[in-house]
Amino acid sequence: MTIILNDKPHEVAEGTSLAAFIARLGLQPQGIAVAIHSEVVPKDRWKDTILSDRLELILIHAVSGG
Repeated sequence: MTIILNDKPHEVAEGTSLAAFIARLGLQPQGIAVAIHSEVVPKDRWKDTILSDRLELILIHAVSGG
């Protein structure tokens, strides 16, 4: 199935959790936030959030500095 992450398609297997998808991208959960349909998903719900076909995600990286 295909999900949309920051306006780019990604192929994922059915039943993939948000936590597994983030790990597959090689990202650490610290310093990032993920929103589904403009609603931030708390990190403690990532393992229980199952992705679905054509789901649109927004991933935001926190950066330090100024």
